[in-house]
Amino acid sequence: MIRRRVAATHPPFGLVLAGGGSRGLAHAGVLRALEHYGYRPSAIVGVSMGAIVGATYGLNPDWYQALLHMDTTGFPEPPAPRSLALGERLRSLKAYQKVAWSVLTAWGPGQRALPYGMVLLERLTLGRDLEDSALPVAAVATDLVSGERVVMQEGRAADALYASAALAGVLPPLEREGRLLADGAYADVAPIDVVKALGAAVVIAVQPSPPQMPSRTVRNGVQAMIRALEICHHQHSHLRFAQADLVLEPRFPWPIDTLDFGHKAICVAAGIQVVRAALPRLRGLLGTNTVSA
Repeated sequence: MIRRRVAATHPPFGLVLAGGGSRGLAHAGVLRALEHYGYRPSAIVGVSMGAIVGATYGLNPDWYQALLHMDTTGFPEPPAPRSLALGERLRSLKAYQKVAWSVLTAWGPGQRALPYGMVLLERLTLGRDLEDSALPVAAVATDLVSGERVVMQEGRAADALYASAALAGVLPPLEREGRLLADGAYADVAPIDVVKALGAAVVIAVQPSPPQMPSRTVRNGVQAMIRALEICHHQHSHLRFAQADLVLEPRFPWPIDTLDFGHKAICVAAGIQVVRAALPRLRGLLGTNTVSA
């Protein structure tokens, strides 16, 4: 086990980094800004993209550049916008049909990207194990068989991160010891209790995709079913994040699709900005002291 010795003069605090797909790169900005102001977490628990950023931070000394410049060209592309010309939208419709077929007959459109994704995760984490991290790091996944939350703190980091980020219907789940592991947000969007168990006296959660709860008109069974799922997700998220001492919610200049990785710098900047805005509250929780490596 290889861990940096960090002399911290502020209370030990843990980060809970939620998912959000491409928007989750805001976590890199949050970590960058926290270090700039002299705050280093004592532990990180991540879900989906939060797990990828958190583990890269702990395992890769060049974590920031690795995340900012990671090659995402092999990822599934986001849906085409409605503003496209008719011909392009028709081609997009055919693409949707292919996606639907891949979901019905296989694990989803991202199945072909699986080898590419695993290579990327190996590069980000330098092929290391989670227990090699410079600070305690945990990745959270969901067992699709039992419905249980699965917390991973050791073993091959790339496998754990893939499992934590495997979107159902897009990427195949990871098969491990009779389990089918998929995106951790299905079981727990904000594993506050996990980071507390790792010794965090203060918990800061980062939510790059704050759940919205706009009013909607419900006129039929399908709309009622979708609305019920929205309410369930919103209430679950609210209850979980409410257990943190501070919740940071990065804001983006325009809506960014979960699979749109073409705006990495914008997402990172949103993370930096949310820390700057929350600096008075951070100092209230952690003091104004600095840390030294």
